[in-house]
Amino acid sequence: MKLHVYKDKTELSEAMASWICDLVTDTLKNQEIFTLVLSGGSTPNLLYKKLASPEMKEKIAWKKVHIFWGDERVVPFSDDRNNAKVAFDILIDQLDIPSDNVHIMRTDIEPYFAVDAYGKILHQYFDNSAKSFDLVLLGMGDDGHTLSLFPESPIIEDEKSWVNSVMHPTQKMYRITLMPAIINQASHIAFMAEGSGKSKIFHRVLEGEYNPKELPAQIIKPQNGKLHWFVDKSITTDLKNL
Repeated sequence: MKLHVYKDKTELSEAMASWICDLVTDTLKNQEIFTLVLSGGSTPNLLYKKLASPEMKEKIAWKKVHIFWGDERVVPFSDDRNNAKVAFDILIDQLDIPSDNVHIMRTDIEPYFAVDAYGKILHQYFDNSAKSFDLVLLGMGDDGHTLSLFPESPIIEDEKSWVNSVMHPTQKMYRITLMPAIINQASHIAFMAEGSGKSKIFHRVLEGEYNPKELPAQIIKPQNGKLHWFVDKSITTDLKNL
């Protein structure tokens, strides 16, 4: 695991955007496409704005990038809580990227069928591959969750599925999520997290006892890939081994 620490969210987003640009460029020297999983939530919004900026978007061969999502709230695409809608508004609509390269999780059908549909897309890409995605972007909630893997959720114990659905206990809505079985096969996984309010949970995830049922972010452990944490300085306050 490699920890990247920056002074604030702006510097963090700028550095991460440059890192992604270099990774895409280097990877495409040896293969035809680059597979990227976007994270939901509000934390990556500034990052997406940086990637969509005029000076940055021209540096990435977006026509060769294929976009997926880590998880999705089962609300209509027109709903501002929909992760794909937010990504389209901030990033994708600003890019020269073929629509066939962009794979949203469907929310216009029952979650069970949406899980099946997304799984079929993933199997088309990765059934004959030794790895899964080239890069997975993830966030971490203040309860230690990532993707739609929440503390004490029964799906945390699912070690086989690539995609699953789950009812969020407090939001009372279904969510569709990629699962560790496919995420941990990725070449690169990059968490983005910031804010002093998450410093204690960050310490527990990185330095505490391994307990993924309480701290689901701990279950993200790439088998042959590389794990990165991109964070601001304020979230590292409680780390003992910085």
